[in-house]
Amino acid sequence: MVMTTGTPPGEDRGARILAACSQAIRAKVDLPLQAQCEPPGDNLWHIRMKEAGIDSLGMHLEVVNPALRKEIMPGKSQVSLEKYFESFAFAVEVFGWGQVSTYILAGLGDTAEEILETCQKLTSMGVYPFVVPFVPVSGTPLESHSPPTPEFMREILGPLADMILRSGMSSDKIKAGCGKCGACSALSAFERIKILSNQKTLAC
Repeated sequence: MVMTTGTPPGEDRGARILAACSQAIRAKVDLPLQAQCEPPGDNLWHIRMKEAGIDSLGMHLEVVNPALRKEIMPGKSQVSLEKYFESFAFAVEVFGWGQVSTYILAGLGDTAEEILETCQKLTSMGVYPFVVPFVPVSGTPLESHSPPTPEFMREILGPLADMILRSGMSSDKIKAGCGKCGACSALSAFERIKILSNQKTLAC
C-alpha cells in the first residue's frame, strides 16, 4: 500500500497524518506500507513514521536543476535541495539502504547529465532514484509540454540501472512503493536486463 499526502501545511509536511494512518492500518491488516511526503522539518518524524509501521519512504525531488525547480514548482522548491539530501541521509539510517526513494520526472527540462549526476549522488547514499517519463495531463498548465523521447529515457535508464545495481539496490528489494511496482517507468526492466547480461558474462 502507498500513502501520499500532497503538501499539507505544517512543519511535519504530512508525516504526522501518515504515521497516524499507518498505525490504524497496522491495527487491522499486515501488509507492506510506503509513505510519501516532503522532508519533514524535524528529522525525528522519520523515526516516528518507522515506529508507526511504515516500511519505506518516498520524498520526491521531481526536478533536479535548482532554477528549473523554481520555475516548474515554485511552492515545492521552497524546500531546498540541501534539506532534501539532509533528510535522505537521515531517512536511510532509519528505513534502511534502498528503502528510501525519490521520483525524478524526466522530460521537464533537466538534462540527462543533470539527472544522472543527481542519481549518482542518491545511489551512493542508499536512495533509490525512480526516474519516470513526464506525461502531460489535459487541463493542467503543462498539458502542451511534450513528453521525453524513448531515446532520452534510454540515455538515462541504462546508466541508472548500472548505478542502482552497483550500489546494492534493486526494485525487487524495495519493501513497498512505486519503485517496487515499477509501472510508471521501464527502470526495473533495465535492471533485469543488466542482471541477465551480468549472469551471461559470468557463465562465459
